[in-house]
Amino acid sequence: MAREDMSERTRQAILDAAGRVLGRKPDAAMTDIAEEARVGRATLYRHFPTRDHLVRGVQDAGVTELLDALAAADLETLPADRALARIANVFLRTGAKYAAVVSLDDEHKEHPPHDRAIEPVRKVITRGIANGELRGDLPDTALFEMYDALIGRALVLAVTAKLTPEQAADAVVEVFLRGATAIAR
Repeated sequence: MAREDMSERTRQAILDAAGRVLGRKPDAAMTDIAEEARVGRATLYRHFPTRDHLVRGVQDAGVTELLDALAAADLETLPADRALARIANVFLRTGAKYAAVVSLDDEHKEHPPHDRAIEPVRKVITRGIANGELRGDLPDTALFEMYDALIGRALVLAVTAKLTPEQAADAVVEVFLRGATAIAR
């Protein structure tokens, strides 16, 4: 059992290192990732025989982390604005580690775990429109796409350290819910 634990810790160290390295440099070599993880190339390839396997592993780890955090967020009990703020925080806090990999290839973006990660967002927006908390003059799909685009750009800002994940999440919520216009308070 100890050997399995060690193997899983090594695998996780590789995934974490890959998330960091690919966040800084999406075309980084496998050697760069092995160095960051402090493992030999043979160890890296034993866990992930190809770059595609590694990218998929990083994405799956990120989606799993997102799903766990979203499940713990208790979104159904919150008003839409607070639920969207909590979602933004979850995505920016956990998603920043994996943002570069998620956006590397569209084929990695469209799979059931990813769909499960975005489903809570769709539900909150649909619920917010239905109960009058969010504007009803646009289809829920349009609001979802706009929110998703803001999250995507905020991830870029967080990965490139232009904003902290917290600042990026706050910006998403402010722009999405209140718009970009300055309002006298």
